Amino acid sequence: MWRTFKTYNADDLSNETWSDFHGLRADQKTYESGFFDPDFARLLAQVRNDVSVAIAEDEKGLLAYWPMHIGMGKWARAIGFPFGDLNGPVVRSGETVDIPEYLQGANIAGFKTSGLTLCEQVSVNPDAIVNTNITNLQEGWSPFIAQQTQFYPKFFKQIARLGRKLDKEHSEVVFTFDDKCAEIFHQLITMKRQQYARTKLHDVLRPSWVKKMLDMLRHGECNNINTILSTLRVDGQLVAAEFNMQSGNLLHGWLTAYNPEFSKYSPGLLLTQHIIKAMPQHGLTVYDAGPGNAHYKKYFTNQLSPLGQGSIFAKTKVINPIGIMGASWSFIEAQAPAAISNNLARIRRRSDQILGTETKFRQQILGFSKAAIPFL
Repeated sequence: MWRTFKTYNADDLSNETWSDFHGLRADQKTYESGFFDPDFARLLAQVRNDVSVAIAEDEKGLLAYWPMHIGMGKWARAIGFPFGDLNGPVVRSGETVDIPEYLQGANIAGFKTSGLTLCEQVSVNPDAIVNTNITNLQEGWSPFIAQQTQFYPKFFKQIARLGRKLDKEHSEVVFTFDDKCAEIFHQLITMKRQQYARTKLHDVLRPSWVKKMLDMLRHGECNNINTILSTLRVDGQLVAAEFNMQSGNLLHGWLTAYNPEFSKYSPGLLLTQHIIKAMPQHGLTVYDAGPGNAHYKKYFTNQLSPLGQGSIFAKTKVINPIGIMGASWSFIEAQAPAAISNNLARIRRRSDQILGTETKFRQQILGFSKAAIPFL
């Protein structure tokens, strides 16, 4: 059985090829998330100039497609990084591809990921495996909350108490599942950017391509992807908001923020519970909160799905300056004393996010300086 791999610039692909991608993904639950929708990659190609698609074929035709951003040293990142929470190749049902072989065949040195979907259709040994936190509401809200309350009675008792306290101490508390107000969306973005400033994290919402991507998604530029802005307002003031991506019956948690002046009520938790409770009424049965150990996630999670994280190399390592620098940094990070190693790891993680988000060299340098100087 022969297989060929080739990488194309997204703009060079025909409408027929994009249609073939849709056909390959159709009816495969593994790839239900909007992050795997070919139209998501096609939209990104309109706002960034570094979108490529690595295509695999065999004697039966299209075997897999894999949209990605390819940067210096032929290193690739997930499409829409750092907003593409789930990523990897979309593979024909019943087939399996070897990820290092795929990268080598497509002439890619490696792939950096925090959310490579692990399933029977891929063969890979990632640096680490984490779980994405999923709320499965196939049986409805009532059975779900009854079970979770049995597991975590103190947490849900506390949430109920905070909800009553918020209602008692304010005149009007309003939850909206799908808030269409454009001004409220802009308030969410402002709150999120203020959060980045407070926590001294890189502002991934600053680049112009990010604004264009979010606006295009909000205005329905992808036929099979909807965005849902859910809000919690108190006396007319926005206190918490989630901007989420919906594809099929799956709602993917995406951008969240809350007003710190209301932190004593845990408005983010209250909003998340409101959203999950309302989902079945809108035909949604799965909520993906993404990976991570945020304290609130486990309370709403009744299903886990594995994801790969780290740097995945091509089958035969490509030697170039970028690869040498990366390997040297990893070696120093591993050999240094704990305190220095931890700082180097933080610089590396922040730098990866900066290099993946910023498309202009000047902004990459400025971002790296801000990420590194506080720890050196």
